[in-house]
Amino acid sequence: MSDDNCNVVEIDQPRCSKCGADRTLGELNGYDPLAPVGNRYRNAYCRKLAECQSPEVSAFLAGLAENIR
Repeated sequence: MSDDNCNVVEIDQPRCSKCGADRTLGELNGYDPLAPVGNRYRNAYCRKLAECQSPEVSAFLAGLAENIR
């Protein structure tokens, strides 16, 4: 086995696809348990968007706050 493929399981750890933060399964939305290894968290994101540190989510929340006023 080559060193290139030795850490596939590490790639498939629960994490937000937006900010990259390691999360528990309970802290994520969009987890696909039927996807192949390496793709299970491809569309996962922080369930509590206020805790997500991605620029995309920050801009989304700022837009929401602007429209509420």
